[in-house]
Amino acid sequence: MGLELSSAHKIISIEDNDLDLRQLEVFEAIMRSGSVSAAAREIGLTQSAVSRILARLEASLGFDLFIRANGRLSATDQANKVLFKAKDILEGVSALQAISSSADSESNDFTFVTLPSLSYTLIPSVLADYSKARPEARIQFDVRTAEAALEAMIRREAEFAIVTLPVSHPMLTVTPLFRTISCAVMRDDHALVENDLVHPTDLRDEKMILLLRRLPTRQLIDDAFMRSGLVPNIHIGTSNVATACRCVSNGLGIAILDGMMASYSSIPNLVIKPFIPNIHHTVALVEPMGHKRSEKTELFIECLISELESKSASLKFPIDII
Repeated sequence: MGLELSSAHKIISIEDNDLDLRQLEVFEAIMRSGSVSAAAREIGLTQSAVSRILARLEASLGFDLFIRANGRLSATDQANKVLFKAKDILEGVSALQAISSSADSESNDFTFVTLPSLSYTLIPSVLADYSKARPEARIQFDVRTAEAALEAMIRREAEFAIVTLPVSHPMLTVTPLFRTISCAVMRDDHALVENDLVHPTDLRDEKMILLLRRLPTRQLIDDAFMRSGLVPNIHIGTSNVATACRCVSNGLGIAILDGMMASYSSIPNLVIKPFIPNIHHTVALVEPMGHKRSEKTELFIECLISELESKSASLKFPIDII
């Protein structure tokens, strides 16, 4: 096995047969999408081109990756092993490209990663404050799942990540920033708007809009109902706070959500009331272990705390700065 540098796409030579990034990208797309036609649409190639690239990859490897029957492809055991390695290579190349891009853009203040739920709520307001302090600022941020955000930090693809806890990894430093609580989000014409607090028993006969069970706080919400001898009547399940708020606005039920994130929804007919018992959401700064924090990152954190203090003053529930 040898490293080839003569071509931008060429990465590996096995005996006299070459593998290139395009072959691995096509293979990964087929495995992910389940068919040549779907992979072709995703990549922007014709089906025949994708089939030819796949055939070259199989020829280079010396074995078939798929069983072909009745016009369908079924992945072999070897294909799953190759996929694992192919993903490592593609992710590694992506990380190298990110480093190259960073080197070419030294004027950038920083690059960071955050979650979808924070990207359209808190983060834009923080960036607005940061840009006032540094009008010439150039910032790049990526939006990923929690798992992908941590992977980005482990690979040092960004200076920091803003994510919700729990987070733990020996290669990362985790600094809690603030804590909010779950709230009941309802339309302003609902009878419960008169309540100062909302308990599970108040929601006995209500259609509920809850986040999916794979999300950390969902189990805590289920437990709160269970301790009251209730099972929530779940009408809508979603992974997205903004979607949940829009469903509430359209009369589909009451949602239990992170109150701070819901407060950024900008939907005029919503009311947010603290949910009892308290269910906490903690947001943290995640950095590579041993990373020296820059002054620009410190300014970003100052802007974040300032935005939270301002937001907290307008809400009827606390945001605890840690």
